[in-house]
Amino acid sequence: MKKILSLILFLLFTISFSQENPIVYLDYVTVLNADIEKHINAEKNIFSKMHKEQIDMGNKIGWDMWQISNNRYGEPTTTFLYVHINTDSNMSYTPSKIFTEYELREHQEQYASRIVKTGNLTLSIKGSYGIKPGDKPFKYMVANYMAVDVYKQYEYEQMELKSAGPNYAQNGRSGWGFGKILSRFGTNHEVNYLTFDFYDSMNDILNLRSNTFKFTKSQLAIWKSQDKLRELKNSHIMTLIASER
Repeated sequence: MKKILSLILFLLFTISFSQENPIVYLDYVTVLNADIEKHINAEKNIFSKMHKEQIDMGNKIGWDMWQISNNRYGEPTTTFLYVHINTDSNMSYTPSKIFTEYELREHQEQYASRIVKTGNLTLSIKGSYGIKPGDKPFKYMVANYMAVDVYKQYEYEQMELKSAGPNYAQNGRSGWGFGKILSRFGTNHEVNYLTFDFYDSMNDILNLRSNTFKFTKSQLAIWKSQDKLRELKNSHIMTLIASER
């Protein structure tokens, strides 16, 4: 009976997930600062072409490369975020027609030699405003890493969808989205949601952060009620380096 119930729940989850929530894979790749130029040139001239080929073959929707701008002081490395937007949960791949197996192996070996460390997340996109997964992204993005109590996740998602999302333009943002992390679960992984704020310029980000607001009592009450639902753990300012659709 338990096996049957588990199967039913799994099928329901799979159906609702595939129909309503696009799947996004995030890869974090860290390289030495001395290798930044070489790394970016390889992505723009080689690997972006490979991803574009897979998009044209119908294996994925989009691919983006972002550079995290607000590294810690004195950090000898820089981290890039790669966003893979797929048509479904399967990461399909068709052999390349523009590169030989030898060329691919050579490029991949050079790529691996630059990597200091990597990490990845699987994300379910819960909602977006001003931008869709298949659209070309804006030039700048702020990714906010949220910790949400497991018993408050539904309430939190409704808050983001009904309050934060529809009001994205009032806060100087050009687009907004948020997603739930699916690949990590448990008390050792506090962050379980990401929100994405898109901007047309770095000045828009800095001006927003520079402003010091005087809240009314009603505004203050709203913000404090939202803070009870989630805790901001980290925030990355990112610049778009390359993108394919």
